[in-house]
Amino acid sequence: MVAGGVGLAPFATLAQTLAATGCRLLAVGRSARPLALLSARGIATATAEGIEPRRADLAVECTGSPEGLELARRAVRPRGTIVLKSTYHGKASIDMAPFVVDEITLVGSRCGPFASALLALARGGVDPRPLVDAHYPLAQAVAAFEHAARPGALKILVACG
Repeated sequence: MVAGGVGLAPFATLAQTLAATGCRLLAVGRSARPLALLSARGIATATAEGIEPRRADLAVECTGSPEGLELARRAVRPRGTIVLKSTYHGKASIDMAPFVVDEITLVGSRCGPFASALLALARGGVDPRPLVDAHYPLAQAVAAFEHAARPGALKILVACG
């Protein structure tokens, strides 16, 4: 299971990367657009209401929110693992008792191996193109940033040449 939210494009990219490993994957999110992009690539998707509690061996939390971490905790089985693939802004106040009682392993993960990521891109295992909403020339960089700040925007590219 991978839970997504705040960074919609990183969530969709991470889900594609995990799917390429052959694991049984369920991408959980709130936004219909990235879930539709993943579904079109054959990746199973659901909303938070669609997860089965305490069934996942591994949950990758990439929302950067305490609610996402709680969702991952509810989804993972006892002695399962949660990978925190987010940067939390501020403090996350959560009840640690279920982590101790269920012996859940927490793993922080900032960046992965770039060589294998580039290889996955080259082989088409991860396709970032559907995540690009717009292209702007450098002269319109302000408009590009405004576009990127819109709710639901994925990736906005600015051409420097």
